[in-house]
Amino acid sequence: MATDRQSTSRVALIPAQRQAMILEILQTDGAASVQQFADAIGASVATVRRDLETLEAKGFLDRTFGGASLRARALVRLEPGHAVSAHIHHDEKVAIGNAAAARIEPHQCVIFDSSSTVREAARAVLDRGVPITAITNDLLIAQMLANSSAITVLTVGGRVRTGSMTLFGPPGEEFLAGVKADMALIGAHAITLDGPSEVTIEITRIKQLMAGAARSVRVLADHTKLGDASAFRICGIDKIDELITDEKADPAICAALRARGLTVTLASADAG
Repeated sequence: MATDRQSTSRVALIPAQRQAMILEILQTDGAASVQQFADAIGASVATVRRDLETLEAKGFLDRTFGGASLRARALVRLEPGHAVSAHIHHDEKVAIGNAAAARIEPHQCVIFDSSSTVREAARAVLDRGVPITAITNDLLIAQMLANSSAITVLTVGGRVRTGSMTLFGPPGEEFLAGVKADMALIGAHAITLDGPSEVTIEITRIKQLMAGAARSVRVLADHTKLGDASAFRICGIDKIDELITDEKADPAICAALRARGLTVTLASADAG
């Protein structure tokens, strides 16, 4: 187990945080024992077993004798839910969000997709007090940005996706057809040389419309999203202006993407 995950008196983590940590461990190690999870998280063995049962029921892992292993391709086929996603590789997402926010200029019209990484970009924009018009299909992003008098917030409208803060379907799709924003910040469940992809056709459709509604498209995805594909492609690599990922991204994959003409930026957590 990596030393940076060893328990440092973590106290009262909520289930979403614990489950995110379990998935991070499995992403790196593939499998671990219940005791290893407990030591890394700082939770009791009984608590870890309950979290493993939850993640097994959702299809992310297989229980083994005394532990668990990551189910093949589970992380590109399934979504852990917005609460868990927000805690997975959080530091990397903050760095990516900060880098994306630095691209935004005052008085631009910017589309913010519903994703935990894009949410960090919205948070950075808010912290910097950049005056913009923001269009989003994420209720949390809308609520966050509405706290600034400098930001005009528009939600696309539509149906709220079960278990999330995401709007999709009509009338949001019709709304986006009439938009031409300066920039779109889009999250992706996975990205390969063929382009970014998503788990469901409904969410893929709203992302496709967002990409088509902006002059500049930037995909925000942490290093774990690179190298495999989910079921539905959002767009081709040629439709993206920049991929912003983190410094843990596989150099070979980044080189291959750059060879396709894509600008790949590695965001540093030390950049602030």
